[in-house]
Amino acid sequence: MTWVGILGMLLSLAVFPFAFVRRTGGRVAIFMLAALVHIGTAAVYYLWVKAGNTADTILYYYDPFKMMGTGLRPGTLFALYMVQTLKESIGGTYLDFFLLFQAFGFWGIAFMMRTVEEIYAELDTVQPRLTYLVFFLPGVHFWTSAIGKDAPLFFAVSLAIWAAMRLKTRIPAFAFALFVMVLFRPHIALMASVSMALAAFFDPRASGWVKITLLVLAFGGMAVFAGTVQTSFAVDVTSADSISEFISRNNEVSKKMGGGSAVIGASYPVKLLSLLFRPLFLDAQGPFGLIASFENLFILFMIGTMVKRFRDSLQLTRQVFFIRFALVFSIIITLTLALVYYNVGLGLRQKMMIMPGLLVFFAALWGVRQVKNQSNLALSYA
Repeated sequence: MTWVGILGMLLSLAVFPFAFVRRTGGRVAIFMLAALVHIGTAAVYYLWVKAGNTADTILYYYDPFKMMGTGLRPGTLFALYMVQTLKESIGGTYLDFFLLFQAFGFWGIAFMMRTVEEIYAELDTVQPRLTYLVFFLPGVHFWTSAIGKDAPLFFAVSLAIWAAMRLKTRIPAFAFALFVMVLFRPHIALMASVSMALAAFFDPRASGWVKITLLVLAFGGMAVFAGTVQTSFAVDVTSADSISEFISRNNEVSKKMGGGSAVIGASYPVKLLSLLFRPLFLDAQGPFGLIASFENLFILFMIGTMVKRFRDSLQLTRQVFFIRFALVFSIIITLTLALVYYNVGLGLRQKMMIMPGLLVFFAALWGVRQVKNQSNLALSYA
């Protein structure tokens, strides 16, 4: 490790001023523990790859296919150009770049922490311990700690959800989140714009002019991002035939790359459930598979709680704009990823784009439940 790796660790801690609404000893301790876990996880990921496991990090750092110079486009090529340009400019070992990119992921975790804290401040109730657990889910740390697109995307999605909470004053933050999405996965920026448009349209309390303004901005962004998606993936998102052809091409590639955990040819519901909940103990392979199974069990618990408390979920979605945006955004990403899902490893990695919205919605729902329980308890003593 060189000074570049040290810089990456310092960049993680640079989010400290933005991570809290009210800085307390307990919150600072949780922040520091999460930072240590994330940096440690980056080292584990590095050792895992060095042990011979296949990962995209090799593509970005070593450029084995000599893709540098083939033309800069958003997505994989942008990430590769970014790594190669930094490598040529400031140097840095393979481990150093893991430590650099994990800073993106930790900034995402920090903004998720702040969002949940703001939720409980709005509810005027104590944040329960269960909600702190979501900041330490193994997959959230593992998949956002490596060189590649996943850490920046996780940060961008977390930032967009935080910005949507106070959109009038946080439009620059939301715009920056969209900018990061465009650089690394432009179709996610398109989904964010669609989600914002839908959240604005179904807002029962917003005036007509507010709805129109938000819709114009959202659809303007959609038009820009649709063009970027077409340039990056050769797919016209306004054409059903073009989208169908893209999915077919992706499935052909999937058949060649699926591996032992593939679900090629499975029905869409099976792919959707596999994306969300596999592995789940019975199909777990090795210690990492068992860890992922426990995490998926918690995800099952969260989604089960949302379904069980359907009325509260519906009320939250109707009344709170940013919750509606987070839920719609997560649903659109989930449904889209399920279309191109082909194996467990890919699903675990890409699922991290769903997690910020899912975790924030769950935290808000748990907070509403806590407030209601406190109200019922107060009434019983009255």
